[in-house]
Amino acid sequence: MRTLMLSLLLVFAATLVPGPARAGVFCVRNHTELQQALTAAAASPGDDEIRIREGIYTTFSGTFTYNAQTTGWLWLSGGWYTVDGNDCAQMRMDASRTILDGAGQQRVLQILLMPPAGTTQSTRLGVMNLTLANGYGDPATFQRGGGVQMNSYSDGFTELWLDHVIATHNDGYFGGGADLHAKNGFVRIANSLFDHNDASTTAYGHASITVVATPANVSPAIIIANSTFGRGRCAGNGTRGCGVGVGLPAGVHLAVLNSLFHDNAISDLNLEGMAVIGLGNGSAAADYSLVPILSGNLALAATHAFAGDPMFVDPANGNFRLRDASPLINQGLAPLPYYPLNLTDLDAQPRVRFDAVDPGPYENQTWDRIFVNGFDP
Repeated sequence: MRTLMLSLLLVFAATLVPGPARAGVFCVRNHTELQQALTAAAASPGDDEIRIREGIYTTFSGTFTYNAQTTGWLWLSGGWYTVDGNDCAQMRMDASRTILDGAGQQRVLQILLMPPAGTTQSTRLGVMNLTLANGYGDPATFQRGGGVQMNSYSDGFTELWLDHVIATHNDGYFGGGADLHAKNGFVRIANSLFDHNDASTTAYGHASITVVATPANVSPAIIIANSTFGRGRCAGNGTRGCGVGVGLPAGVHLAVLNSLFHDNAISDLNLEGMAVIGLGNGSAAADYSLVPILSGNLALAATHAFAGDPMFVDPANGNFRLRDASPLINQGLAPLPYYPLNLTDLDAQPRVRFDAVDPGPYENQTWDRIFVNGFDP
């Protein structure tokens, strides 16, 4: 098995430079080409990268779907633009410039891995640098993850990655923004914004996350880092609220780092052990994070916890950047202990200023030390 730490450290270089096992690098320019690339990659036994040119891609013909029985890696990334006639020559790290849009009619993106039983090969399925918007998962047919559904039913170790992603105005049956499930593996959400997602008939407006099992040497098995979850809405399901819901069986640990939860109805983070179905209970911890309201049957071990108003620019209208007066500027943990952050924030601006990192996906670019003590030249 490829080791987790090695894969974490090499992710960005590995996903942008074709390796000897890579079956193909696809450049897509419209919604038809996107589905064609997903279908071809799903049929490939090798590792594949799909590069999406900047633009808007609407699910005219149905949910963009990758349904694989092979265990090649998949890396799906937006932000690509043309240089010297090459339509996917370079990537601009601005997730807002590549939009996959469900038009309020379809789930936006579905990535499924269902290899034969007994599969031992490890894999990674990753989505990076794009926006998932206006997805709709029909609750009448229990469609989870209006923005994205990433499910691995492989017996082999599988990593599910959402990195540098915006999920907004999606609705679904449990997990309006995202439904992430790994039978055996690891889940990561990093440098991402979940805003105004809904689970209109159930709970977890932003995301539902479950890792059923993971190797003993993989901890945490779920990471939420430098991400913001705001304005989550839902009907509610018992005490389950409208932010993020995480299922934690024995041996599975959740780490929430440098992340901010704000204005999510009922609760921000719901933690549930799985002893009730015979799988025992896992654990969860948060560090340098703002998690105002908890629910569920597991405790959250919080250290360096933030409290009070984070002072976003305009959260009522979806602007979750920190104001210059925010008490959270430069208060994040860096470097993170588990993997390197991207070099840029969600606005394609430098991720670190003044040798410190801000919590959430955006780095304030206007605050300056010279004004801290009221000195204005």
